[in-house]
Amino acid sequence: MAEEAKDRLIARIMDTQRRMQYLFAHDRSNPLFDAHLTMPQLKILLMVAAGGGSSGQELQRFMGVSLATVTGIVDRLVAHDLVHRQEDPHDRRVRRVSLTTHGRETVDRIIMAGTERQARVLRRLSSDELDVILRATELLVTAAEEDAAEDQATQDAGSPHQAPGV
Repeated sequence: MAEEAKDRLIARIMDTQRRMQYLFAHDRSNPLFDAHLTMPQLKILLMVAAGGGSSGQELQRFMGVSLATVTGIVDRLVAHDLVHRQEDPHDRRVRRVSLTTHGRETVDRIIMAGTERQARVLRRLSSDELDVILRATELLVTAAEEDAAEDQATQDAGSPHQAPGV
């Protein structure tokens, strides 16, 4: 019964978060509307940003497409000065894809979209309510960091030697 109650709470939290995201999504100043990126380009850009640089094979696995498709997408991102390729210092056969300054700025604008509005909403809350939000956010970040570390450990345990790529 405790698990059912926990699942109901999680469902309510997810529903509330979804409602909040819809409220913020209606903001037309969101940089996603003027980024002019295709969904595959956006996915690769965010993957490269999260990983601090990725190989073509890593991007291929993430996207679930052929290496040739990834290469084409990366070519277009290079042409828009969002990413650049560089030789992997540990394996010269591997080319790593990293963000350019313009790419980092673009990702930051996308990720941080709505922060002004979020701050405006938070200003409507009392100090006591803000303390609750802060504590809850800290708990979520800690859980997310633990989850990411477990995912990384699982990937590291099962990943074979990298082959050359993009």
